[in-house]
Amino acid sequence: MSVSTSGRPPVHERKPARQDIWEAIQATPEGFTLGHLRNRSLADRKTIQDYLKCLIAAGYVVKHEDLDPPTYDLVKDGGHHAPRLRADGTPVTQGGGVENMWRSIYMLREFTHVDIAQHATTLSVTVTNETAKSYVSMLLKCGYLKVLRKAEPVKGRLALYRLIRNNGPLPPKIQRVKRIYDPNTHEVFEPQGAA
Repeated sequence: MSVSTSGRPPVHERKPARQDIWEAIQATPEGFTLGHLRNRSLADRKTIQDYLKCLIAAGYVVKHEDLDPPTYDLVKDGGHHAPRLRADGTPVTQGGGVENMWRSIYMLREFTHVDIAQHATTLSVTVTNETAKSYVSMLLKCGYLKVLRKAEPVKGRLALYRLIRNNGPLPPKIQRVKRIYDPNTHEVFEPQGAA
């Protein structure tokens, strides 16, 4: 187990800061302040300010500067996953599908690949059933998932899976050499057998 000297939880026990901020915004979509977000998230003031600028530029949030302290409202809710945005408000799409799939997997706990595709798709990121099936298959082969119910194509029943290795919030990445690198633990997992 990792030990943090900063007083913060080890990285594998933390959610990404922007996700914390986004969840705090969604908890009080109208009339939230910077102080409110600091109290409800693990993020520091600068991280919150930077992310709010991105959200304002992208049209998710509006700022009421005539109030003291300045107050914000959420005007466009993009779903559970924090919008991945550049400083100018344009969406970051690279790697978004994998991040969204992993978040969906550890939130749902039991799922089919179609569940993952549906939950991982947002306004700025599209995850197809085939992409989700490929990711789920590789996670299964590398020991992250357990099959709860085998697929029965004749009956139209999809395989049902459960997450059994949750090393942290960062998504395991499929490498070109067809193995998985886990950025939470810096381990590499080889596929075992067929999924």
